[in-house]
Amino acid sequence: MTFSVTARSGGTRAATRRAALLTALLLAGLPAAGAEPAAAQPKSLEARPASSPIVLDGVLDEKAWADADVGTGFVQREPDTGKPESQRTEVRVVYTPTTLYVGLSLYDDEPGRIIYKEMQRDQPLWRDDAVDVVLDTFDDKRNAYLFETNSNGARTDALITEEGRDFNLNWNGVWDVAAKRTPEGWFAEMAIPFTTLRFDPKAQAWGFNVLRYMRRRAEQSFWAPILLDADVKRVSRYGRLTGIRDVREGWNLNVKPFVTGALKSSLTPSGEYRDDDSVDFGGDLKWGIARALSLDLTVNTDFAETEVDDLQTNLTRFSLFQSEKREFFLENAGIFEFGPGAVGNGMVTAMSVGALSFGASGSSGTAPLMKVFHSRRIGIGPSGEEVPIDFGGRVTGRLGDWNLGVLDVQTDDADLLAGTGQIPSTNFATMRVSRNIGERSTAGMIFTQRAEDANTNRVFGLDLHLRPTKELAIDGYGAVSDNTAPDGESDWSAALVGTWNGSVWHAQAGWVRIGEDFDPEVGFLLRRGVDRYNGRVTYEPWLRTRSILNLHFEADAQVYYGIDGRKETEEYRVDLFGLRTTSAAEAKAFVTETFDSLTAPFQIAPGVVIPPGDYRFDAAGLSFLTHSSKPVSVEGQVLAGEFYDGNRQSGSLLLRLRPNRFLRSETTVEVNNVTLSTGDFTAKIFRERIALALDPKLLANLYLQYNDLAQLASVNFRFNWNYRPGSDVFLVYNQTWVAPSLSSMVRKDRQLMLKVTYLFQM
Repeated sequence: MTFSVTARSGGTRAATRRAALLTALLLAGLPAAGAEPAAAQPKSLEARPASSPIVLDGVLDEKAWADADVGTGFVQREPDTGKPESQRTEVRVVYTPTTLYVGLSLYDDEPGRIIYKEMQRDQPLWRDDAVDVVLDTFDDKRNAYLFETNSNGARTDALITEEGRDFNLNWNGVWDVAAKRTPEGWFAEMAIPFTTLRFDPKAQAWGFNVLRYMRRRAEQSFWAPILLDADVKRVSRYGRLTGIRDVREGWNLNVKPFVTGALKSSLTPSGEYRDDDSVDFGGDLKWGIARALSLDLTVNTDFAETEVDDLQTNLTRFSLFQSEKREFFLENAGIFEFGPGAVGNGMVTAMSVGALSFGASGSSGTAPLMKVFHSRRIGIGPSGEEVPIDFGGRVTGRLGDWNLGVLDVQTDDADLLAGTGQIPSTNFATMRVSRNIGERSTAGMIFTQRAEDANTNRVFGLDLHLRPTKELAIDGYGAVSDNTAPDGESDWSAALVGTWNGSVWHAQAGWVRIGEDFDPEVGFLLRRGVDRYNGRVTYEPWLRTRSILNLHFEADAQVYYGIDGRKETEEYRVDLFGLRTTSAAEAKAFVTETFDSLTAPFQIAPGVVIPPGDYRFDAAGLSFLTHSSKPVSVEGQVLAGEFYDGNRQSGSLLLRLRPNRFLRSETTVEVNNVTLSTGDFTAKIFRERIALALDPKLLANLYLQYNDLAQLASVNFRFNWNYRPGSDVFLVYNQTWVAPSLSSMVRKDRQLMLKVTYLFQM
């Protein structure tokens, strides 16, 4: 795949820089127009003791539902902001001493147009007609559990921390749901064990909301209204759920033992294959020390069922970033988040196109600049090696206005890939404490430690998150690191970021300092020895015409200076025009300009080295996506222009097929065609995901990948039978190849693994 468009224009270059810098930095201080006030009196729904047993079948015919309080009067967030929902929705909540039940009646005058393509767990159900139930169990107006389903009874869940400063879609709670379509619409029954939730038993009420998606109208409707200046993560605007009392305490103890059997074969440095087989045992324990505080223990931890990482193309000088997917590290992960937010910045915008990333197109790509704590540093080696975890412990929860997280993990030694050395046994420790201030502000501290033989790395930090108004956020932190190694140094990092979120205008401006020797070894660091200044302003007017829902314009500027004051990098981007249609299609046209100062040669590909010097280059691109609820949808991006002392043409295309609710296929192709003075190369990535779901609890996934620049290919097959809530059978096959080309692949390793877990709840 090649593209012939090339952009070279000093006028375009200057215009891009002026537009991005002046607009982002000067307009970032403008107030947001059209911010929607929250309702003065929050809505309320009473949860009542179940007057009869509930049979989870998606049919709300039990006496308990007839006796329940009924929540109605949903209000549209979009497309017709502030108006009543187009189709009637009812919510009911009842409970037993052990379980919270939520009954949902989603009426539809055109039941034949209900969209229900997804059955797999943890997929974006908003592509279907779906419903979210969110619970602020501490009524702190900051944090919540999210439970989502569609008319197939598929399950997605998430943890919302500090109103979206962390939004953890990888968390998997123990709960169940059944749904049914009828000529009247569709209906769902959720069963959420109280042991899945952490809550204050003395609380008089919980925060509560329900969000309904009606995909064919691109409609979102909330029970407790949330309008355009916020979304489902704005916990402070939830309604109230009252009446929960006399919940059975019990032991509040979950024990999940597992047994695994594995066959492995791996290529040794001598060119021979080493075969191993093993049977292993381990387990996890969760104990609710108090209703708001839990202890998690893991022994002989195994993560073989975790999906493999995406292969990526790296056209930058900096590290790639991979998110956490392992279950033990996901629950309450938001408590350990520190600083302004490593991934999210709190901005709420309507447009989503451009999510496909190819080649980390800027100098910083899509990776966060810094995270003090990143759990992927634990149990994973520098080249992706699996490092055995002997045991781990974690205490997380809340004590009044205090939020607490303590983590300690001990890893065993492990061999580096290709037999180049060994990773020694290491202890990782982290403590995170924060206190709620007022309605939405917090202040806190973090301490991390990595101890390996005689070398110890420590980081201590303080952070502050102020929310003086519903639209304004001010975040900052300061942190110091210390290393006891013979050549270890101490240094510091700090940041200050201001964000404004309105219904039409969104703006942000910030500064981050990363010291030359600042080193968070239990975290992630993209680059060091820099001051970064950034600004962004977004304007999204809502048209609500027959075909166009809203427009999008954005300017973004980032400038990096070395500690010595020398400018290292400039990045400017202007979204010239974007739109979202009433059919949920999106498109965006943008221009970029980048300045990068290289003080040392940079090998961007095998045999291709960019010499030191100052480089300024600009480009133009287009990103788009079609209606993702259709049986066939497309998402893509193209970019063409200058690149260092040459040119670059890039393309990324995702073809999504959803012919029915049982089968989904996603084919992704990414191509970077680069021409430089020192050489040319083309980097290609291919990914194919095929998902088969016979029902929401019986799933099979096949994931194929090929990266020609890294000369790697892989296959990952996972079969999962969720035979009871919290208990699973996994059959997993992994294989990787060294692949100079598809016709000359050499097997690197392969593994066949069977894992069985069983959850005991006491």
